[in-house]
Amino acid sequence: MKWLNSLKIAIIEENINQIETLVSNLPDFDSKQRAEEALALISEAINIVSDHKSKTLLAMNKIKQTKAFLASH
Repeated sequence: MKWLNSLKIAIIEENINQIETLVSNLPDFDSKQRAEEALALISEAINIVSDHKSKTLLAMNKIKQTKAFLASH
């Protein structure tokens, strides 16, 4: 199934935009096995998105701290 392959590639590449697009447009699955595979992939995609979110938040906090430090001197 093309959708599953596209999601696998997006996960491997950690392409957040593509993951979001694919998960937002879930197809109808023709078997229980493919639905379960999609569920496992979506779970992995959630982990990747959460990890990127945490890294972004950390970077933003460092920027805020640096900005505050520079403004105080």
